[in-house]
Amino acid sequence: MSVFVRHSESSHGFKAIENHFIALMAVLLLSACATIPVEERASLRRKINTRADNTIAALVEKQPELVGELDTCVGYFVGCVSGVKAPAVGAGIGMGVLFDKVQFTRTYLDIKRLDLGLGLGSGVYRTLILFHNHETLEKFRSGTWKTGLSTESVFGENRSTMVAVMDDGVSIYVLAETGVALTASARVVMLSVNEDLTESGVSEVSIPNTGFDTYDEQSEDAPRIWDHRLPFLAQKVIDIGYDLPLPYGISVTYANISQDMLLSGLQVGINGRDKEPFEFVAFEDANAQNDTWQLKIDAWLFPFMNVFGLLGKIDGAATLDVLLDGNGMLDHLDVTCGGFPPNPLCPALEDKTITLPIETTFSGTTYGIGTILAGGWHNWFVAIPITFTYADMDTTDTEGIALTVTPRLGRSINMGKWGDYPFSVAAITWMPN
Repeated sequence: MSVFVRHSESSHGFKAIENHFIALMAVLLLSACATIPVEERASLRRKINTRADNTIAALVEKQPELVGELDTCVGYFVGCVSGVKAPAVGAGIGMGVLFDKVQFTRTYLDIKRLDLGLGLGSGVYRTLILFHNHETLEKFRSGTWKTGLSTESVFGENRSTMVAVMDDGVSIYVLAETGVALTASARVVMLSVNEDLTESGVSEVSIPNTGFDTYDEQSEDAPRIWDHRLPFLAQKVIDIGYDLPLPYGISVTYANISQDMLLSGLQVGINGRDKEPFEFVAFEDANAQNDTWQLKIDAWLFPFMNVFGLLGKIDGAATLDVLLDGNGMLDHLDVTCGGFPPNPLCPALEDKTITLPIETTFSGTTYGIGTILAGGWHNWFVAIPITFTYADMDTTDTEGIALTVTPRLGRSINMGKWGDYPFSVAAITWMPN
């Protein structure tokens, strides 16, 4: 779709466009990881809602027939974008709110825009999108990429509007505010749900919880709707005040472990005999190193139950020096030196220490399945991970099978603009042989 908006008066020049472009690109990059502090969310929602009301009022003033279309549509989106265009590259960033008149919900969306093409300029634009069927609205709400060609001609502060009716039952109105621009570009627009502002029941932390101290109620007239297939029974617990983590997850973990070992008290039993100490044997410089990669895929099956699968690879090596005390070995063997005929072991062992360096490597594949039972109240939570793992080692016939149960007690701590993070301690770890 091409949008052409013309203003008749000019009150801004191009001299600040380059600085605006640099600043906007910085904001665009930083906003990808920014979290809105809880105490600022209510005021920001009010600001976005008020701006949406003002936008609709300005459009209705220019086009009174819009009132009928607003009454018959199933929902509408109002957004505001600040855009800057340098000679070859442009960018825009903004926010908006989607009103669903069927489910009576509000969804707040982030808007990011990238332009490639000729032109120079900057400006502020407001957009009203009317949806005439709910399927199209749902696709829009899920977040998406939009591409197209755009031409713009903007001068001054006088507002003008443009309307386009799309084939899929969507009407788009554009209200240009301030700025100066003359561009012709290929445009990509990305829409994504702002989870900080939208009370969709998504938890601030990675565990289900209720009564969070920093719980932020969106509005009584905009009920929370859980729009994911999992977990089962999610909407029921959302309705009674619980927040849930996003239902699916994937992670890759890498660990490099170097461990010094202390070995002592060697006991040996030969041919089924009772074990007896070999005090003439000592160990030095015992060390094991390994590299481990692990892939984890998980899903919340129920609001209180996460299930996951593990696949990993381990490669490592172990080294140690075995020290044999010659005199101690002779005593253990009841060998007396100095007699005749001389014992052939005496020249090799008497008053000597023999060092035997040993190095071995190991590798294998690990598999695992498990579950996490979890729940929270206010800032506190309890989690019980249960993991069953099997290690198929390439260099040994030994099969490593382990069942691990690690109950954890923790507290979620608010880190201001960085969000909320859970901290926990393991109450006990049980690994049966």
